Amino acid sequence: MSSIHQLPLKYDVSKAVEQIDAHPELWNRYTLRTAEYGTPHDVSDIWIRYNAWENYNGNKQEFNGPHKSTWYPSIEILTEVKSLVLNLYDDLSAEKLGGVLITKIIPGGEVRPHVDEGWHASYYQKYAIQLKGNKDQCFHFEDSELCPEPGDIYTFNNSKLHWVTNESDKDRITLIVCIRGFQ
Repeated sequence: MSSIHQLPLKYDVSKAVEQIDAHPELWNRYTLRTAEYGTPHDVSDIWIRYNAWENYNGNKQEFNGPHKSTWYPSIEILTEVKSLVLNLYDDLSAEKLGGVLITKIIPGGEVRPHVDEGWHASYYQKYAIQLKGNKDQCFHFEDSELCPEPGDIYTFNNSKLHWVTNESDKDRITLIVCIRGFQ
């Protein structure tokens, strides 16, 4: 069975992309995931939902442990992103919403091969809504790859070795939604 699957859903993401493009100040407000030396994530992030930031006490392992995810202030600006997340949640008949993250990989950038570990990564199923993408920007696994277009929705198994490449001249922007308990 393939580690990545495109779903038979497609969303209009144009309004969400307009809001994101209009607010470049939202990128990299929280760099806990990307600033660490040796991280495979050569990306910019907008944190939409995760463990409340006020719970971070300098212990990354504790912060990433079991928690109830909350909306971050960026959601007050990115209302169209929240609509996409809630539509996906409803379309999947989900029971629990976890972290939500927007990632951007610049032209020539990448996420190096890695396996996601820890409580959040193993507790939730990962879904993605492609906000910006093209055939030269691909999500790779050892057994498969997917080069999604804007509006495409897919799920992936982050417990398998994976990496992302952007061999185009455009940004690749992905909305990652963590969901548990769907029918």
